[in-house]
Amino acid sequence: MRSLADRRALPPPGAAVETGSLTAAPEVVTEPPRTERQRMSGIVARLTVGGVLGAATGFVTGPLLARALGATGRGDLAAVVVPLGLVPPVLALGIPAFAYRELPRGRAIEELVGSLGLPLVVIGLAAAAAAVPLADALAGGREVVRTLLIVVFISMPLLLVGGLLQMSLAALERWRAVFATRLIPFVVPFFVIVALYLLGDLTVASAAIATIAGSLLAVVPGVCLLAKARRPVFRSALAREGVVFGVKSWIGGLAMIANLRLDQFLMITVVAPRVLGLYAVATTIAGASGLATGALTPPLMSRVGAGEMSLLPQAVRITVSATLLLNVVLALATPTLLSVLFGPEFRGAIPMTLILLGASVSYGGASVLSSGLQAAGAPLIPSAAEGIALVITVVGLLTLLRPFGGVGAAIVSLVAYSTSFLVQLVMARQRTGLPLREFLVPTRADGLWARALLSGMILRLRPA
Repeated sequence: MRSLADRRALPPPGAAVETGSLTAAPEVVTEPPRTERQRMSGIVARLTVGGVLGAATGFVTGPLLARALGATGRGDLAAVVVPLGLVPPVLALGIPAFAYRELPRGRAIEELVGSLGLPLVVIGLAAAAAAVPLADALAGGREVVRTLLIVVFISMPLLLVGGLLQMSLAALERWRAVFATRLIPFVVPFFVIVALYLLGDLTVASAAIATIAGSLLAVVPGVCLLAKARRPVFRSALAREGVVFGVKSWIGGLAMIANLRLDQFLMITVVAPRVLGLYAVATTIAGASGLATGALTPPLMSRVGAGEMSLLPQAVRITVSATLLLNVVLALATPTLLSVLFGPEFRGAIPMTLILLGASVSYGGASVLSSGLQAAGAPLIPSAAEGIALVITVVGLLTLLRPFGGVGAAIVSLVAYSTSFLVQLVMARQRTGLPLREFLVPTRADGLWARALLSGMILRLRPA
């Protein structure tokens, strides 16, 4: 088994020599090497910096929102933000994931965007047409929430096409643009929320509008990709192929999203806004490590899609180990973080946070396995695993949400994420023929790769 740090491949004439964390030129070069295909550690370092900065903005805006809005107002904000993050990937039917299969293999961007963009626009327009009844069903009589949800659903055509463009950027390894798309949704609301808090004008509506604006502006780097391409071309055969592949991966993706967001979605109408506010804060802390370790997924999918399946086991090892280490630190700091940053009112979120920190370790490993298996052309494996986990989520929430509130939802997440990870782990082991330790036990090569990653992060964070 060759890892990211010691992998060697004999290149075709004129190609760059891939050595995992290093990319060296061959002795004889007949054409310039691809500048976009950088060493893996450098790519992940750049994306991890974005994730760390995103997590840092959350630890600033989270307390400000908590103090300005209180637990009830924080719950109203979650009632808008949760559908904003949940609905686009649900409606996309997994179609954008097809970009990871086609673009690394030479498919023209004009054909891919033209063929897959049209069905996404049609779906988005249907969602926009149903904006009012959907908002009425979710708002529970809260007029501000209703108005903001209408804005979210009307924005669906742009958000769906934007998701396809963002996937295309990663599949083409345009990492500067990918970095921008990951950072914009955090940076825009960060500056707006901080400014409004200082002015004393921070409300549910203003915070939600800033968040929606950040999601919409994240589409801009992808639009720039199209500006350099020829006119999009629609090919019905490619559209059908993309939809078929997408639906296969969408089944698992939908189940994963449901496992991740269904708890908060149901809590909008099942529990008091204060409980949802506490749970939203708990998920903010528990999700911090995922923002950092999630940087492995885009380059992993791109390169596994190009045939480098050997990267998957090490990516799983590194993600699980890093998430576990970060979450132990966060667990020790949780009581202080909640009391000092968010205020004494949010101490009730401590049990939920600790449980969700444990759950996010399994979720991180499952996410990497799911992405790698999809890129390798086996989308039904993560679909089956997430389907099993979804059954656990639905039954568990129906059983535990009303009597135990946020703690019950957190327990359900822990069991569901762990189940999905274990199922995918067993199937990946059978597919690759590698022992489980290759996916779970860190090696010396992982340490060397992590050191290169940290060096890259320090260089990028160091002031010029």
